[in-house]
Amino acid sequence: MMKPLEVSITTDRMTLAALEWGNPQGETVLAIHGWLDNAASFECLAEEMNLSTIRLLAIDLPGHGLSDRRPEGQIYHLMDYIVDIVGVIKSLNLTKLSLLGHSLGGIIAMLTAAAVPGLVHRLILLDSFGPMVDKEEAVAEQLKKAISKICLSSSRPPTVYPTFDEAVEARLGGFGKIKRSAAEVLLKRGLVRKEGGYVWSTDARLREPSLVRLTELQVKGFMAGIECPVCLIAASKGYVSLDETKNLRLSYLSNIETHEVSGHHHFHLDGDVAQTARIVSNFINKA
Repeated sequence: MMKPLEVSITTDRMTLAALEWGNPQGETVLAIHGWLDNAASFECLAEEMNLSTIRLLAIDLPGHGLSDRRPEGQIYHLMDYIVDIVGVIKSLNLTKLSLLGHSLGGIIAMLTAAAVPGLVHRLILLDSFGPMVDKEEAVAEQLKKAISKICLSSSRPPTVYPTFDEAVEARLGGFGKIKRSAAEVLLKRGLVRKEGGYVWSTDARLREPSLVRLTELQVKGFMAGIECPVCLIAASKGYVSLDETKNLRLSYLSNIETHEVSGHHHFHLDGDVAQTARIVSNFINKA
């Protein structure tokens, strides 16, 4: 198995951990994992990709994996992640890169591509196609629920799992259907030892609900700001539809190619990883 380099990236705001594979002189592909996952999410994909001309750099988002957490008293707002990613790009002195994102990471990558279109060369989305939305009449209810959870509820002590296998078993019942092999890959980086066993390395505040969600019209506006080619890869048993009659967002982008790969939401870990790797490699290496 190709052993990645452990990398530390210090931005103006915090220090983020990352894993790096491939050619250090190649085009940088910044990979962004999903909610409650970590950089190891891309380990299996890295094994199958042609990285002779690619530097694959997978970060741990703030509050995930081995990265810093946000300061006490702050929340994890979606838009703050865009500042974090641009901070990484700035810290690495990159003038051009591709973004590869899964789930939440794909949402962050998409918004980053809209925020700094001159820096993003290509955008690859894995079972991810923009943020969740609310209708205007639902925003007050969302805020009400979020404030109740964040401000008015008592915090609970973290669950301690006596063994690694018990933590893996718990992850199998979490968000997105995932195979045991994939859960083991993620949890090697997603757990920390504590007296009596293991606890999640992720910041508990990551489970707090969003205060406000975007509207569909706002999402359309952000997607209109994306200037680079986009490659959308959906899982055959995932959450993103490639049917244009069901997924109107496909019409928001003019320069997009779509693919379907067998597997569930974490298909880049435990689905047809080889096919996914071929699609990603070919897209990045296009002239």
